[in-house]
Amino acid sequence: MTIETQQAQFRFIGARHLSLSPLNVRKTATNSGIEQLADLIVAEGVLQNLNVYESPQGTGKTKTTHAVVAGGRRWRALQLLIKQKRIVPNYAVPCLVVSHERAVQISLAENSGRESMHPADEFEAFRALIDSGQSVEDVAARFGVTPLVVQRRLKLANVCPMFISLYREGSITLEHLMAFAVTDDHEKQRQVWESLRPYQRHPDSIREALNDSEIALREPLARFVGLKAYEKAGGIVRRDLFADEDESSMLDGELVRKLAAEKLEKHAAKLKGEGLAWVEVHTHLEYATRAAYGRVRTILRVPDEQEKGQIAALDARKKEIEAQAADAEGNEDRLAELSDLENLLDMEIETLHEQRAVPHPEQQAIAGAIVTIGSDGKVRIERNLLKPEDTERFARAQKAQARAAGQTAPRVHSAALVRRLTAHRTLALQATLARRPEVALVALTHRLMLQTFFVAGFARDSALQIKAETSALNDYAEDLAGSKAQTALEALRKQLGAGLPEEADALFMWLLEQPQAHVLSIMAFCVATTLDGVQSDEVSSPTAALAQAAELDMREWWTPSVQNYLRSVPKARILAVVTEAVSAQAAVPLAKLKKAAITTAAEQQIVGTGWLPSILRTA
Repeated sequence: MTIETQQAQFRFIGARHLSLSPLNVRKTATNSGIEQLADLIVAEGVLQNLNVYESPQGTGKTKTTHAVVAGGRRWRALQLLIKQKRIVPNYAVPCLVVSHERAVQISLAENSGRESMHPADEFEAFRALIDSGQSVEDVAARFGVTPLVVQRRLKLANVCPMFISLYREGSITLEHLMAFAVTDDHEKQRQVWESLRPYQRHPDSIREALNDSEIALREPLARFVGLKAYEKAGGIVRRDLFADEDESSMLDGELVRKLAAEKLEKHAAKLKGEGLAWVEVHTHLEYATRAAYGRVRTILRVPDEQEKGQIAALDARKKEIEAQAADAEGNEDRLAELSDLENLLDMEIETLHEQRAVPHPEQQAIAGAIVTIGSDGKVRIERNLLKPEDTERFARAQKAQARAAGQTAPRVHSAALVRRLTAHRTLALQATLARRPEVALVALTHRLMLQTFFVAGFARDSALQIKAETSALNDYAEDLAGSKAQTALEALRKQLGAGLPEEADALFMWLLEQPQAHVLSIMAFCVATTLDGVQSDEVSSPTAALAQAAELDMREWWTPSVQNYLRSVPKARILAVVTEAVSAQAAVPLAKLKKAAITTAAEQQIVGTGWLPSILRTA
């Protein structure tokens, strides 16, 4: 059974169809604990799904169909079990199938929150995200760092792979990489390293050697200008009679760069003649600088009649296969065969979609190009680029359209149920935040700074109401009364209220006399009760970051039941929930039950599993 979400699918995939993805950002991995993990899988099953993407090429004698981008240790444990013949090759593994574009991002997010990644893995992963089309600001915001940090890591990722490998091995330090990063010329980095004696290979010595004003004839910049043009302009060359010609150097680096710029401008003039909105010239384009530019987004044009017919036929065939798979439950060989057929159909559908991809017309109209010098010493032109300010503008517009349009993907829950669930989440977050004064202080400061230092409109990005207006959450969920979160808040209100002065006029002086820790506790409670996170659509909200910072775990406050969830969703959704929370096999007997019976049976199945609707989960 397949469960579709807005950006991924939940699916059970045979272990033999899984391979380890080269996109997994954790390159420095160990096999410690794999045997223990394998024993756990035999005893308890795979408790946490793997994140995979479709890999149609496949590897090995038995063709694989999906590559694991998050869950490498679980995959290794499964392969060990297959080798030991403790599980069958087609052992059903719970997997979240994501797009190839999101694979590196998901791998980085998962690994960042677990065992510390090697720094080299991290900055190479940042580079992969930039290469996939994300901006420096997007990457910085997503992982809670500043754009400067991202730019520095991109600079380090552009160091010669030889030295990144030495850094992984512990043979050199991060300071060495920072020294090498003063130039993007890998050959020059290697030459400097080899020219220094082992005891001279300090970061300062490397940096000094790389900053030499001479430009070797073999460097891309010198090769682009050309020796004849340089000497014709009056440049002086230092030649070594005992060395090869390309080991000579141009002594006037400033003249070399001037000649290169003039030559690049000629190429730029031709591009401007083609009608591009803008053209920029860079004699040396650093990776972090290039990363600040966006690329024109592609959209899908309306399919023609022939394409509509092909897509409809493929969709119909997929439904037939899904029906056959339901009838073949328990027949592993038949299920594997049907799975292979379904994967082939998905590939054909994806190919049809790719054929319909065209540049976004509004973005294409203002797109331009960068003219620079490639590593081969020849002109390199990058087209279909958006300036940083245009990239930000389109991103804001797209975000505004998404908010206005609400949820574009098919709904999982009704608007009324979303409001009820988010009311529970809001109350639980209030109870959690009230226990975390340090987070409440940050949230309060964040709200005030949005109004003080930024445009007034940005204040809507805060979940706090500074006027201390509490939300009428009971209007959205009647079952809040007597809930664990409400009980906890009321108990805390009584505890903090004890000993307060009877008159409000005396409150300020009373606060001055209290220990700072007590004042922070009171402040946290007051801030928490202003929080309003009720929503109607299943989209990201300002409460997400706050919930993550406060470490909200809704399993502490809410458990799915017939009354608060199951009776409000359709039968198909209930089956999907049981499949995700327990297993596909557990959902099979429920399919024949009527709605009243299936809700009760499902409640018994998922009790104790800790399952939550995605809207209640904290990243």
